[in-house]
Amino acid sequence: MTSRSRQAAKLARLLSERTGRSVRHVYDGPRKGRYGGWHLEWTDGPTRDTMQALAAEHVDQFPDLPPLAEFRFSRSRTTTADAVALLLWLDTDIDHVLRYDPVFWFGLAFDAVEHPDLAAEVWQQRGRTLYMLVDKAAEPTMRPGDPSPHRVVGDDLADRIRTDGWEATLEWLDQQAGPRTRHLHAVE
Repeated sequence: MTSRSRQAAKLARLLSERTGRSVRHVYDGPRKGRYGGWHLEWTDGPTRDTMQALAAEHVDQFPDLPPLAEFRFSRSRTTTADAVALLLWLDTDIDHVLRYDPVFWFGLAFDAVEHPDLAAEVWQQRGRTLYMLVDKAAEPTMRPGDPSPHRVVGDDLADRIRTDGWEATLEWLDQQAGPRTRHLHAVE
């Protein structure tokens, strides 16, 4: 293992400790355009900008690493965190509904929301419900040329928000989740 690899591993470990996310370092050969080079990868958690800023705070501790500009920061997403990010993004500024085409909402929201995976359980449930609707929209009845499931759900969500308002849309999502499990205790 080279000194660069050891230091990249230490940087990834340090970023993991700081963010509570598992951060991996990957070297994919010499960088050629959009391919190859050094990568730092994680799932959900902080935004790309936040991870880059954290790395910039500590990169001086690792003199053998290439400049951070040569690293690719790659944040992948779980389906629930993707949907939670969208809901939190809309909750923060409902005018996003008017500013952006719903087909772009999921990407814009995920790029803007920190740690959607740590949101309160009510948002996690709403996110699971929203993604259940995305899955339904993607059922095998889709044909080539049909709009993407994200487009279908985004358009439906936008219509609901414009027609019924944000609070009513959240209530509708809560209803789609079905009845909450209740624990009954026997009384003696």
